[in-house]
Amino acid sequence: MIKNYLKTAWRNLWKNKTFSFINICGLAIGMAACVLILQYVSFELSYDQFNKNAADIYRVYRFQNGKLIQHGTITYSAIGKAMQDDYPEVVNHVRVVPFGQTIITNGDKKIGEQEMIAVDNSFFSVFSCPLLAGDVKTPLKEPNTVVVSEKLARKIFDIKDNNFQPVINKAIVIQRDSLPYKITAICKDAPENSHLQFDLLMSYLSLYNGGNNNWKEADYDFKDSDFWHYIQLKHGTDYKTLEAKFPAFSEKYFQGRKILSATAFKSTSLLGF
Repeated sequence: MIKNYLKTAWRNLWKNKTFSFINICGLAIGMAACVLILQYVSFELSYDQFNKNAADIYRVYRFQNGKLIQHGTITYSAIGKAMQDDYPEVVNHVRVVPFGQTIITNGDKKIGEQEMIAVDNSFFSVFSCPLLAGDVKTPLKEPNTVVVSEKLARKIFDIKDNNFQPVINKAIVIQRDSLPYKITAICKDAPENSHLQFDLLMSYLSLYNGGNNNWKEADYDFKDSDFWHYIQLKHGTDYKTLEAKFPAFSEKYFQGRKILSATAFKSTSLLGF
């Protein structure tokens, strides 16, 4: 029976070749388009979900008088610490400064166009950033230290195997200030579905207590607005309940100034981070 059906279908297809060709091609293109769209949507929804603390990580936005005044995310260097000090719901915070592409020098060898960001040492406890070599607890605890990605380590030192330990404690020069930075760890490359992309992590402490020591506002300041802030909430915390407390936070730290810094959050689990 089935054999007869197949024969009949084949004869009809062969009899109407042009019509059959158009239908089959249209069906194939439609199915391929659906698969590609599903893959794209799945990838976009997966952003930052690899972080073990994804449900509890939030990024700070700037507000004025309850209204969003800046759709970007830069704010003052003191915000994260002040929130952790004032609210027990905030169990950790990370400051991030993106520097864009820079040039790395190792002796006579130069590696250009490497993405660098400065981060607090707490970056490794808030975000999931596996290390291939080095101490995960204190890689960026000191000024003038860096963590380099696996890809960059292979470029700089021509590493062919998976033994990165010999690289630890070696020094490279960063174009930003032309000073040597000690490599304290090698990390896995940032996943493509991470909104934080980097080849090099520089110790945040270097901004004000190392390097050329010329950015004191990066330490604890409520005037210079150039910093990204991420906070980790105690698991199970309702962020809206915490957010309702921020007008008081704004009054405490910004009373009498034009720019008030109440804040709102967007979780790493949401699209468009």
